Amino acid sequence: MKISVISFTRAGAKKNLELAAVLQEKNHQAASYSWHAFTGRRLIPFKSFRLLLEDLWDTQEVFLFLGELEQIAGVYVPFLKEKGEGPAAVVMDEEGKFLIPFSKGRMQGLNGWCRQLAGLVGAAPVILSRGEKARRFEVDAFARKNGLYIQDLFRIQTVAEALAAGHTVGVYSDYPVEGVMPEGMVGVGTVMADPGAGEGRPPECGISITDDWEAPHFEKECRMFPENVVLGIFCREGCDALGLRQLAVSTLAGNHISKERVCAVYSSAPLAKEPAVAQLAEWLDVPFFTYDPEQLSVGDGDGAKICSRCAQLGSGDGICLVPGQGDGDMMAAVYEKKTELSF
Repeated sequence: MKISVISFTRAGAKKNLELAAVLQEKNHQAASYSWHAFTGRRLIPFKSFRLLLEDLWDTQEVFLFLGELEQIAGVYVPFLKEKGEGPAAVVMDEEGKFLIPFSKGRMQGLNGWCRQLAGLVGAAPVILSRGEKARRFEVDAFARKNGLYIQDLFRIQTVAEALAAGHTVGVYSDYPVEGVMPEGMVGVGTVMADPGAGEGRPPECGISITDDWEAPHFEKECRMFPENVVLGIFCREGCDALGLRQLAVSTLAGNHISKERVCAVYSSAPLAKEPAVAQLAEWLDVPFFTYDPEQLSVGDGDGAKICSRCAQLGSGDGICLVPGQGDGDMMAAVYEKKTELSF
């Protein structure tokens, strides 16, 4: 997407660069524009807000403004009425606390896009109006309801635009999804497809709920991973934190398990204050829990059994994906929790 980040003050210029960097990391064409008195490296200066809008109106998909909504609207709204539908407009305060979808322009699904972006940058989305039909499927709401991680948050716009244009959107899932299929959507694959529908070419656009990042099912795919995997960890006191992280990464990657699926780390109570385990959980951005030896009911020195039992209990007696493995001093096991999805 082509996104222009526009700021008006020194504080806004600093936040401008931070936001542009986040967007660029997601492979979007984000450029930073700043009022001419507050420019520097990577900031493109402008002296007229109106002239800047005129220059960018036909080429950009999103304007991300940094400043006060009332002041920005004073110039933007008259320009919008004059020019007609243009890029979507989003306003963020200069401290980065709130994100407001202001004008959807040519974009469908702006509210969902803003919710996801807000989560990415630590802001709170302020949704003034839904602006969408209540019956229309919303990718971000579905993901939040079912604990799904969206691989590329900007793909929610692709799905929203397809539905708004009346195109059929496909649904692929490695897990059963209960409930009524939303309007405009059709199931594909062995789990979701209607047995009486026959086989045919899947829709160009679709959502994919999968546990394998190497298997796209649509040309334009919004892929989601269920956050349903727990790590069981055993290590010796004072173990190397980097080595433990590498073990976790190799265990997951070697079994085609995305780290975004991990929802918790479990270990034994004696390791509750072990820095390496705590740092692993922090790196994965998941909580860290422990079980007392009495709960585990395994030998103190059997690392494979300890980490496997921790993962088993943490998953609620789920499915063993990877039994305890490692070099004896550091061991990891992976279990999958029961997954229940619904529309």
